[in-house]
Amino acid sequence: MNTLILAQIARLRLLVGFVGERSQFNWWPSSFFTPNSSAFLSPIFTKTAFMAQYHGVKEAASRVHDEHIGVGKVYHLFRLPENVEQTLFGHLRDREFIDSVRVQLQDKEWALEGLATLANSHSACQEGPVLVGAIDELLGGKNPGLLAYYYRSAFAGNTKVYPYFSEKK
Repeated sequence: MNTLILAQIARLRLLVGFVGERSQFNWWPSSFFTPNSSAFLSPIFTKTAFMAQYHGVKEAASRVHDEHIGVGKVYHLFRLPENVEQTLFGHLRDREFIDSVRVQLQDKEWALEGLATLANSHSACQEGPVLVGAIDELLGGKNPGLLAYYYRSAFAGNTKVYPYFSEKK
């Protein structure tokens, strides 16, 4: 898998996960990236507090997406094929990558700007579940910018969108 695509997916997942939390747009009922959460998790997970935050927000966002999209032969930003999840986990251990993303996870506006820089579409944004394409297209690098656009537009328009991918074309 292309390292650049994985970095975009990981960054997108973290930014959307953060912005969707309770203290930002309240799409899911978690607060894993708040200063209080970090202060609580750091003594318990001395070396892996960021990964604990990541897994917490990923699970919260995944549940909400699954409720709106369903589970089966579909994927979304927070539930990808197992081999991709494992590769992303390895990618999220890169200290340089974590430090670059962590800066954007301190402020809602910085995170939204991060989403805007990843976005590469100007199509009409829909509300609710939206089929974006096949999962192979995302992994091939075709749709990360479209995902960023959908989420950024939904946050800006105070609507909720749940982009998803089919298993096959």
